[in-house]
Amino acid sequence: MRLIIFDLDQTLVDFLSVHDQATRLLFRRSFDVDVRLTEIDFAGKSLTDNFEELARLKNIPEQVFRANKQQALETYEAAFGEALRRDVPGCVLPGARELLDELSQTEHLVALYTGNSAAIVDQVLQATGLGRYFRFCFYGTEVEERSDMVKMAIDEAHKSTGQRFSDGDIVVIGDSVRDIESGKAYGALTIAVATGFHPREELLEAEPDYIFDSLKAYREILAVIG
Repeated sequence: MRLIIFDLDQTLVDFLSVHDQATRLLFRRSFDVDVRLTEIDFAGKSLTDNFEELARLKNIPEQVFRANKQQALETYEAAFGEALRRDVPGCVLPGARELLDELSQTEHLVALYTGNSAAIVDQVLQATGLGRYFRFCFYGTEVEERSDMVKMAIDEAHKSTGQRFSDGDIVVIGDSVRDIESGKAYGALTIAVATGFHPREELLEAEPDYIFDSLKAYREILAVIG
């Protein structure tokens, strides 16, 4: 049995345009400035970390941002929901359902970790129908470091099964350098997919164990996991 941890955005689904719309609306409403999410390296980071980086980029005083931090997240979640309803078709990336379907027929534990908040993840999983595949979900807005979610997944998997997961028992699949780094922190097998903001060359520099152009290679990915 292995613990397989998937990233969400740009790995399984593509809601970048929805995230960008919500980000632009949030900063207009809360801080009266125009931003684009793609002005920063957002991949593999939490929503709140991205908000803080954009606030610094736009010279929003730290005390002003922190005073509005919780309200900003709530505004974002509402704006994301509004945009999501118009943008669901075709959002699940090729190969994602097939890979998850195949894994659901094995004994492996499948978990989700993401920089999103629980409210955003709930909306995405309901809209796409992907929620049924995941035994556990972990959220970047609730931890300090992305790797903390890997540790949480390991602990939860042990609690659930009694098995101790370490090194090759753990697989991390994601589209960003930070996914590779988070997996390596726990000796996990790291599988990168070049469907996100970080180009293939940058992913290769982080030295994942395997790299694929997309999850369309799901049969090869299953062989690696197996």
